[in-house]
Amino acid sequence: MKKIIENVRRTIAHKTILWAYPIALKLQKYHYSLAIQWAVECIQIYSSDIKSNKFSQLNKYIQQAMDEQNVLTPLQCDEISQEIWYLPEREEIQTAIARLWGSIAAFKDGEEHGGVMETTMAVELVLPDTSNHRLLDQYLEAAVRICEEYESQN
Repeated sequence: MKKIIENVRRTIAHKTILWAYPIALKLQKYHYSLAIQWAVECIQIYSSDIKSNKFSQLNKYIQQAMDEQNVLTPLQCDEISQEIWYLPEREEIQTAIARLWGSIAAFKDGEEHGGVMETTMAVELVLPDTSNHRLLDQYLEAAVRICEEYESQN
């Protein structure tokens, strides 16, 4: 994971899109729930940084993703994604949470590439300014921690 993180740091310096893809892919290879966990943590970090009123309305969907992702069907996850997507006055954080649910649906449906792409987009949406190194570092540290915790337990 640390090599992936270093490559991401070089990639993001060039403002390359899909910088989060290798991280989401690595986490997904262990288990898709780790990629989801990383996206959730990035969204939570971003929400505490921007103090969005919208996030307080959307936080229930984050909690639901953590609590119910294993019991819902792909169709139910898609329905939740659509519900979030079409809420009025969309902000980046809303779109990111909708994509998070889209990634859960894709992973549960066996569409690993689609799940990784949706996770990637969710994370990249909550880093609108790639030169914000403080926020980026928090996201990368979260990925390393999630990976190391998983590796130490398996």
